[in-house]
Amino acid sequence: MKKRAFYKWTKRCLLFVLCVVFLSIVILPGTSFAKEPRKSVRVGWYVSPFNEIDQFGRRSGYAYEYQRKIADYTGWEYEYVEGTWPELLEKLKKGEIDLLSDVSYTESRAEQILYPSLPMGSESYHIYVLPDNTTIKPDDYSTLNGKKVGVTKGSIQEDQFRAWIEAHGVSPIVVQTPGSETESIEMLKNGTLDAFLTVDSYADPSVIEPVCKIGSSDFYFAVNKYRPDLLTDLENAMNRIQDEDKYYDQKLYEKYLQNTGSNQYLSADEQKWLEKHGSIKVGYQDNYLAFCAADKDGNLTGALKDYLEFASTSILNADLKFETICFATAQEGMDALAAGEIDCMFPANFTDYDAEQMGVVMTPALMRTEMLAVVRTDEQKDFAYKKDVKVAVNEGNPNYDLFLMDNFPDWETVYYKDTPTCLTAISKGEADCILISNYRYNNISKDCQKLKLSTVSTGVGMDYCFAVTDGETKLYSILSKITQIVPESTTNAALTFYSTEDAKLSISEFIWQNMGIVMSVVATVMLIIIILLVRAIHLEKKANAEKHQVEDLSKRVNYDALLSIRNKGAFDNYLNGLQEKIDNKEDYPFGLAVLDCNNLKQINDRHGHEKGDEYLKASCKLICTTFHHCPVFRIGGDEFAVVLINEDLENRKELLKKFDEVQIEMSNSALKEWERASIAVGVAVYNPENDKDVHDTFRRADEKMYENKRRQKTTVR
Repeated sequence: MKKRAFYKWTKRCLLFVLCVVFLSIVILPGTSFAKEPRKSVRVGWYVSPFNEIDQFGRRSGYAYEYQRKIADYTGWEYEYVEGTWPELLEKLKKGEIDLLSDVSYTESRAEQILYPSLPMGSESYHIYVLPDNTTIKPDDYSTLNGKKVGVTKGSIQEDQFRAWIEAHGVSPIVVQTPGSETESIEMLKNGTLDAFLTVDSYADPSVIEPVCKIGSSDFYFAVNKYRPDLLTDLENAMNRIQDEDKYYDQKLYEKYLQNTGSNQYLSADEQKWLEKHGSIKVGYQDNYLAFCAADKDGNLTGALKDYLEFASTSILNADLKFETICFATAQEGMDALAAGEIDCMFPANFTDYDAEQMGVVMTPALMRTEMLAVVRTDEQKDFAYKKDVKVAVNEGNPNYDLFLMDNFPDWETVYYKDTPTCLTAISKGEADCILISNYRYNNISKDCQKLKLSTVSTGVGMDYCFAVTDGETKLYSILSKITQIVPESTTNAALTFYSTEDAKLSISEFIWQNMGIVMSVVATVMLIIIILLVRAIHLEKKANAEKHQVEDLSKRVNYDALLSIRNKGAFDNYLNGLQEKIDNKEDYPFGLAVLDCNNLKQINDRHGHEKGDEYLKASCKLICTTFHHCPVFRIGGDEFAVVLINEDLENRKELLKKFDEVQIEMSNSALKEWERASIAVGVAVYNPENDKDVHDTFRRADEKMYENKRRQKTTVR
């Protein structure tokens, strides 16, 4: 009986245990495995390239994008707390926010806030002045003696600046500032400060200019010391981001900071070199579209042309001028570089060792291309498995020789005079392939179709750089800055455009290849002609109405749609009319004014193209109001021309004085940046003794405008 009772009790206990297990598996998982609530993180938001809001209210910036990436791994939800950077740092120390970006490490700060082991990037510190400040000179630090230099109170910049002062034996007056760049700039303008120190990426290059660099440091995400849980999450996330992409912070720098602050200026030494040297002579290889070639008039065309045009205005404190020289082969260009006949050669692609042997250095890449192998179509699928490969190469092209040594050292090289000869050799079986840029394939695609050739991707890319003589450090530095400033999108768009230039069919080729379509078009045209002849009497009645329509269309064609003034085509026609008067010996005095709007690109970049259009309208209104008796033309994106005649020609000095006075009033007003016109102007009066034609007058006015523009860069209106 006792055993039976024991067994019965044991069964009940076992049943109870099974019930508990069942409940834990079936009924309770909703609570046991419930989704953890997301952590709310109060993050500091201060206006800078680290934190930006566009005209549509969308957030972006170096820190913002990095924080979003961190949230991908942590699941954090952000609450944005606005303020100046110093205000937010104090909030972080007090525990009023949880996370702040761009915080340099100091031992005193580490006692009050938490730092992860990985920095979020590195930054430099520069002394900045107003553009019209000529007393503080970048090549003479002693000019800082007695000058009031602002530094953010309690910042690492202040510590570094005091150390820099001691190391260089100078004695400026250090003024502690609240930390807002806007406030510091106002202090510069009202004379409270002579200069101030800030991070290069914070500086507005349209308002202040760098004098010298005083130091640099890593910067971090800093964490509220009462939230060590966030530091653990942050550490894990940043490590995983680096595992995912070890160049992540560098890419953010290139995206948000590379084209800001001091990067857009030449140093004092670079400026002196440029003033002494003059135009930079750029050698380039002919017949190498989409990259470069000489057009029918012997002038540069291709992506390099667009690149140099953009680069010529990319530096804010200097005007770059380029002189381009064509060479039949890359080797001829490299020989000219060695002889000192040119300053740099494009395209070039050499390893450090090969460049050292040639006595040259490579700038950062201007352009990059994928390399394709052109092969016989019947070998296209099996080419990757081919062991003994003969590669056809154009004579006089060291770039390809060295590229093959680096990437396909086992291939046998066979030389031919040009690309068409190489293609013919491949079709005959004398060679197996030729390497070609993906941007250049369109230019040979018709020949490849005729010769039954196709392409295979090599999986390898080639960088195209400037080759510069070893030791030309100032030139190298200038060209390297340009490669950072010119957008990759600009060069890619140019390469795409010029890659189709030579691929266009001639008229005869088009007719031959589309004979059926052409015949249909011809038949349709003949039918239309017959119908038009039958209905001639009806069309005659509509002639007058059509005449008015044509005149209206002509008016629209010759007027600028945005500004409702005459355009470049109308200006050319007007110049032709003036030239006819000159040729007919008519006494018709006139002058030309050439005007160029300053800062349009900066306004477009900061405020959007809509505000850029408003800026153009404000500029146009000022021009038309000043020269209201003369025809005004828009001859370029931000360029205008005025033909001075009659009383405006006689009173041109008074008009120009009034023009400058209005601009000064606008610059000192409370108008928005895009509402204040800033325009460089140059005027020339036609002189039959000096001017062969009207274009000489225009050139003189254009040169005076650029002289005016250079002066304006060193003067704040």
